[in-house]
Amino acid sequence: MKAKQIILLLFTFAIAGCSTYSAPIITRDQPPSIRITTHQVAEGDTLYSIAWRYDLNVRLLAKANRISQPYTIGKGQVLSLNTTGVSLGEPIPISAQNKPVGRAQPSSVAKSPPKPMVYSKNLRWQWPVKGKVIKGYSPKDLRKGLSIKSNAGPGVRPAAPGIVVYVGDGLRGYGKLVIIKHSEILLSAYAHNEKILVKEGQTVKSMETISKLGPKETLYFEIRKDGYPVNPTVYID
Repeated sequence: MKAKQIILLLFTFAIAGCSTYSAPIITRDQPPSIRITTHQVAEGDTLYSIAWRYDLNVRLLAKANRISQPYTIGKGQVLSLNTTGVSLGEPIPISAQNKPVGRAQPSSVAKSPPKPMVYSKNLRWQWPVKGKVIKGYSPKDLRKGLSIKSNAGPGVRPAAPGIVVYVGDGLRGYGKLVIIKHSEILLSAYAHNEKILVKEGQTVKSMETISKLGPKETLYFEIRKDGYPVNPTVYID
């Protein structure tokens, strides 16, 4: 009788175990990833800052949304972020109603004709600050640029001559940010500033000071080619 009770008890435990069994994690369906496909323009956005936010080529983003140079956008405008299959091909004609650099503005602001952008044909790259790289470029660790501790003061210079296409603090994680366009394919960014000394649309030379760092005197610096982060040392070294 005792043996039968033990068998019955084991059988009961076995049934109970089966009823609470859950499949291993690897056999479960993974939830679908959420992909952002549109962006609603906020005041202060430029097409360059939006392209930077989503790692996109600004020219392809403009073409996908039929936006002509100098890439004027309006607050509240919804942009498609889908550049798949978009070809640069023939440029969209420049509109005389566009505003230089393309910062989003309220509709009541008067618009002026665009100014032509002129870029240096012979780029000579330099370090934006003199100091030590304390965090290197490492895409696998989500580090798209360099963190540089300055040992020569808070002044920041352009890594190469160009035109300022974004000034502001609208990109999360960058603080006060300056983006400079050096050519149709090369941009650079200077983040975590305490004070910005340039404005959008301004042409800057290598020896100009574009911003000042805060007390920590640490600059975050990126270079992007066709919208994609690249190792800055490839250009500077």
